[in-house]
Amino acid sequence: MSVLECPSDLTLISDDMSIGDVIRDVVRMGPHEEPLHVLDLDDVVRKHYGWCAQMPRVKPYYAVKCNDDPRILQTLMTLGTGFDCASKGEMERMLGYGVKPESIIFAQPAKSIPSLLYARSKQVSVMTFDGAVELEKIHQYYPEARLVLRMRHDSLKVRCSLGKKFGCDPIAEAPELLRYAATLRMNVIGISFHVGSDCDEHEVYYEAVKIAKGLFEYAKTIGYEFSLLDIGGGFPGDNDKPIDRYAQAVNVAIDQFFPAESDIRIIAEPGRYYVSSAVTLVSFVDSKRVMKEKQPDGTEKTRMYYYLNDGIFGTFYCTAHEAQPAIPIVERKTGAKDFPTSVWGPTCDVMDLILPDVMLPELNVGDSVVFENCGAYGQVLACRFNGFPLPKVIAYLREGTWKILQDLTAASSAISARSLDSSDGKLLVTHESSYTPIVEAPYLV
Repeated sequence: MSVLECPSDLTLISDDMSIGDVIRDVVRMGPHEEPLHVLDLDDVVRKHYGWCAQMPRVKPYYAVKCNDDPRILQTLMTLGTGFDCASKGEMERMLGYGVKPESIIFAQPAKSIPSLLYARSKQVSVMTFDGAVELEKIHQYYPEARLVLRMRHDSLKVRCSLGKKFGCDPIAEAPELLRYAATLRMNVIGISFHVGSDCDEHEVYYEAVKIAKGLFEYAKTIGYEFSLLDIGGGFPGDNDKPIDRYAQAVNVAIDQFFPAESDIRIIAEPGRYYVSSAVTLVSFVDSKRVMKEKQPDGTEKTRMYYYLNDGIFGTFYCTAHEAQPAIPIVERKTGAKDFPTSVWGPTCDVMDLILPDVMLPELNVGDSVVFENCGAYGQVLACRFNGFPLPKVIAYLREGTWKILQDLTAASSAISARSLDSSDGKLLVTHESSYTPIVEAPYLV
């Protein structure tokens, strides 16, 4: 197996260079026609080692839907994560990279028949369900599948509540579904949940694990011996949102309800955690309008309108639909005055409004506007409305980290040739190294 084989798609930088240095160079070379996503793969690697250090019992299965840039996926594959796939296309992609079927969970409770047949043909056997019709469909088209019942347990403090769409009630529905699965002689192996996207309530994981434990106990009474707990996603990923408190809640819960000696395998489906802070958007002012607004007292107030080369139909979809904050970073020129400002995207749609009211120093056409924490969903949800280009991703990795990834690739290839655990398909390697995270000072453009 070989990864990151396309040097034309990846720029190696020296170990003493920061991503802030890169961004300053990108700004100096602007303005650019398309918005630029500066991808810091070192940040992805740091996040992985942080996860392993803080939740060593929880195997991450990266949610491909969050950001499917090939360099991210191949980096995570090298680091030894699994992958949460929600479609035939995502499974095809990961299998095409060389990911083993047992390192994929088909975490889509509402699967199409063609995708189910594809999963069967490729032996992607672990998948979720949350209703009787889905169970019957899997029984018909993939009877040997290894099923994970997805229960609903919503956090009240999330950016997006996934329980509105997926997850059965753990009290009213789950026991009945398990009994039905038993009558169909289906192989249910565990329980999953997802508290919601970008959760701000760490305690919810403890309660969810506790409820899942109850379903494990109930399953025993009808003949099942569950072996898998999937705690889903919801972990924050912005550079100012550490996961310490989440990790503590998870560790306390799994140690209490699923101690290590119980031999229960525990996985999670982090997406935003891995990639949000890895991408910084560099956009530019395409146009400017100076507005004179009449005030109730008869005076005039100046408001600035700036039209960027990125907007709601690009990086800022989640700003419009999920209230994800957009915090602009701009250069303050000497003597620049602050004005009430509206920041717009480039399209002709009046809904293409990034920031309706913010105070900013005066900018000129061609000036840069930088936004951090754009790696989660900023690229995958973008479209070409009005003919504007998608954000262009430019990826960077430190030379020292590149060497570590190459060493991991060589080690994994050597071990996989001789040491595959036939019980669950896990490679007998823990992907640990002497990687030392590099702490960077905040940059200013």
